[in-house]
Amino acid sequence: MNIERVTESTQAGKDTHEHIGYRKAFAHACLQNPPYDGQCILDLFARTCPWGTIRNDLNSVFIEKGFTTHCYDALDLLKELPRDSVDIVLLDPPFSDRMNQDKYDWHDEVGPKSLYTNPKYMSDLGKEISRITRAGGVVVKAGFNSNPPASGFSFDRAYLSHYGASRNDVIYSVWIRTQTTLGV
Repeated sequence: MNIERVTESTQAGKDTHEHIGYRKAFAHACLQNPPYDGQCILDLFARTCPWGTIRNDLNSVFIEKGFTTHCYDALDLLKELPRDSVDIVLLDPPFSDRMNQDKYDWHDEVGPKSLYTNPKYMSDLGKEISRITRAGGVVVKAGFNSNPPASGFSFDRAYLSHYGASRNDVIYSVWIRTQTTLGV
């Protein structure tokens, strides 16, 4: 099984792209999808992460400061994207109430507290991610579980980030879209 345990600093910050496990998962995704002109990398919850060609975050401060290209609810943005148009999806929503409060305490009306505790929202996100990710495309998913982002994705690799003390480990998993669909 392709799982690597990574020791992170107990002082690891809010911006996931600075974490070793997430950087390794993204680097692995890029090996599966070598960068090329016109490649589409979608980061649905980007904050200050510079990796995406489409960078979205609900907090308008990030678009005002030039970190993101969009300021939508992630599901609304996904519905606007064409089928099979994305090569790599970065999926790092707030996965606990503490994370949500830590990242989005700037506003009381940012949507569901913890997206992972809203099964319908996560299912709808997964369906749209499956629709917009091309065959052979990759999803890098951060979370406390190793569930696939949607049906039609095969597990490729995971990085288990251990933060020490009493902090939860975080799983950064890499998934390849293997199933394609017929139709519009």
